[in-house]
Amino acid sequence: MDKSYIVSGTFFGDEGKGSIIDYLSYQKGIKENVRYNGGSQASHTVIANNIKHKFSQLGSVALNDGKTYLSEYTVVNPFNLYKEAEVFSSESKKDIREILDRIYISKYSRVVTPYHKLLGQLRELSSLDRRGSVGTGVSETTKTFEETGLEITINDLLQMNINIKEKLRELRSYLIMFMNQNVGKIDSTLLKKYIDPMDLYYLTQIDKDYLFNCYLNLMNGVSFNTVDKIRKFHECGDLLFEGSQGLLIDRNHGIRPNTTLLDTTNKNAIVLASTLDTKIIKIGAITPFTSRHGKGLLPTQDEMLCKTIYDENQLPSYYQGVPRYGWFDLVLARYSNEINQNDEMFMTQIDRLSPFQKIKICTEYIYEGIITEEFDEIFDYYSESGKVIITRIKKNTINLKKYLSLCTPKYIEVKGWNCDISNIKNYEELPNECIRFIELIESLLDTKITYVGIGETRNQKLERKLK
Repeated sequence: MDKSYIVSGTFFGDEGKGSIIDYLSYQKGIKENVRYNGGSQASHTVIANNIKHKFSQLGSVALNDGKTYLSEYTVVNPFNLYKEAEVFSSESKKDIREILDRIYISKYSRVVTPYHKLLGQLRELSSLDRRGSVGTGVSETTKTFEETGLEITINDLLQMNINIKEKLRELRSYLIMFMNQNVGKIDSTLLKKYIDPMDLYYLTQIDKDYLFNCYLNLMNGVSFNTVDKIRKFHECGDLLFEGSQGLLIDRNHGIRPNTTLLDTTNKNAIVLASTLDTKIIKIGAITPFTSRHGKGLLPTQDEMLCKTIYDENQLPSYYQGVPRYGWFDLVLARYSNEINQNDEMFMTQIDRLSPFQKIKICTEYIYEGIITEEFDEIFDYYSESGKVIITRIKKNTINLKKYLSLCTPKYIEVKGWNCDISNIKNYEELPNECIRFIELIESLLDTKITYVGIGETRNQKLERKLK
């Protein structure tokens, strides 16, 4: 039976999902890649064949000449998609027509327009308590739909008739209304620095059908493959389902309010894969530490880690904020794993812990607040020497962040390997301390770790030969 490998993020994103997809595609010869959530906010860095590409909407199998399906659960930016194809064409020396021929889009995918992008940026800049949007407008498509009922799909772009013209005019009117009501709340320095004046001009001041004409030119000049169901994309063989972001910023299961407005679980992939005659294998992407951008709770944040770990692919920006790092958080990892019900895990970036002689793992939290009825519903815990020790998050509520902010991590400490492991070719050659660390995380999570990443490139992935 063919297999559907579903890769999802366990923490707050940046778990190396793209590099996992590329590696599995290369190792197993898989040519079909389904993007099952997220949109153009993704930046999945893959390094292979002397090429480095940050995959946004293209599937990360593209370096293996695979094809991509942007499912109905994705948010598509057609302008950015074509631009990414151009960039990838330049990097890979492949004809852009060949690249576009390997992209399939669901007719029911929601479209993020420049109006959504500008709206989202204005919303973040005018807010006193920023949610943490990355400024691409992907979540804004959900926000605007909930506020106005306005939605544009790929099918609308295929029609390019009076209906989409009217939808775009309504979006433009809503943008102008929002801007007039909120621009006074934005510091003029921030407005000039982070809002493109050309966007303001073209989207709000000239012809109200300017954007309609832009889409018309795009759709007349570019031929996208569009299908109404995944079976029209899937031919035969195994598939790779590529997730976007991480579970802990999921709209319903994440630590609110600093979450996306989208579904970042593996649920949509399971729905899609269930319509095919394939065996589903759920793979959780994890790192041996926790990290996140910008605002939001990070219980195990450690200043030494923040100063030591550097990732050139995760640089500070206004909308994303500064990347922060903390020790491995077993409580959050278990919570995430219980929701996604992963069959196995792929641990990436373990090389980033190589400089440390001692490595910490947060196994529990010490809670310093008041026990309420809601607290009892959210956590499993016990008392020890007069202290409340949280072992498990069993339910999410809007107040989860409030309770977690009153917690102190309880650590166990293990010996580090304190040497370079980036050139090792087989898992068995890893230092004993590194292997013990991996096996300890595996035991604590009660989920097998089948692959380990010791660097950014495809060749720096090690498969464990488990019995």
